[in-house]
Amino acid sequence: MLVSGTRGAYGSAVQQMVFTAYQFLRSLPIERYTTAANLLEYAAPEDGRMNVFRTPGAWLNVFIEEAKLAPPTPLPFVNAGAAIRAVPVGVWFRKDPAALVDGTIETIQATHSRPESSVVGCMIAGAVAAAGYGQSGRDLVNGAIEIGRQSETRVGTSTGVPDVLERTRALVELGAKDVSAEVMSWELDDPEVEAAAITIAIAARPFDEASIVVRDAAGIVGAHSGLHRWPWPVPNDLWFAEVGRRLARQHAYVDDLPDPYAVEEVLNYELATDTIVER
Repeated sequence: MLVSGTRGAYGSAVQQMVFTAYQFLRSLPIERYTTAANLLEYAAPEDGRMNVFRTPGAWLNVFIEEAKLAPPTPLPFVNAGAAIRAVPVGVWFRKDPAALVDGTIETIQATHSRPESSVVGCMIAGAVAAAGYGQSGRDLVNGAIEIGRQSETRVGTSTGVPDVLERTRALVELGAKDVSAEVMSWELDDPEVEAAAITIAIAARPFDEASIVVRDAAGIVGAHSGLHRWPWPVPNDLWFAEVGRRLARQHAYVDDLPDPYAVEEVLNYELATDTIVER
């Protein structure tokens, strides 16, 4: 939720994570065409309603504009903008590595055509799956690397991304600021791989002091993304919690949950009128 947003609300990265979760809860296939359709449903619904994405990155705006002119096509974006969609995949398929890899590649390739993007996404999903089993430290990093190598086999090319992530094993005991400084000193010239290394190294820290881990991670993300000071109250937190519970339990049922587009439409109105209601 720290990846993009405005003061008082989460942004387009979290919105992508939510609609990916809803694909599972609605028993929809996890494949690139459905993901692309969900992106466009938030941005340009067929019934003419407004775009509800908040703080979309430049890459997302380009994808949306291109998709208005022709069938949605993945582009060679060099950013980690799609990696957030791997998080629900890692939760749902944490017991099935092959399905995790296939599902992540499909959801990443809805927008990002670089094989590095698919491998980064799979490693994020792998780290989430490892955390779901209580793994931390080098065990979590090793799990992410293993999934990364499986994903390279799946996409049919060597990207070198798992080799870079091998270096994060030495960072898991460091604080978030030191992790960021070390990874940036590697001069990888690939923001996507840098983001994955920083994210996985920070996530690998033991969770006996989870509040400190989150606080430090928030500081790093804020420094790199220009966010306002965090934390802030998160709108719709109860909704997120319930979606998370159903993902963890693989409980595919949404009839009693709100429509995601409607939730974002209401939140945008509340932000515009300074009338945010805690739910």
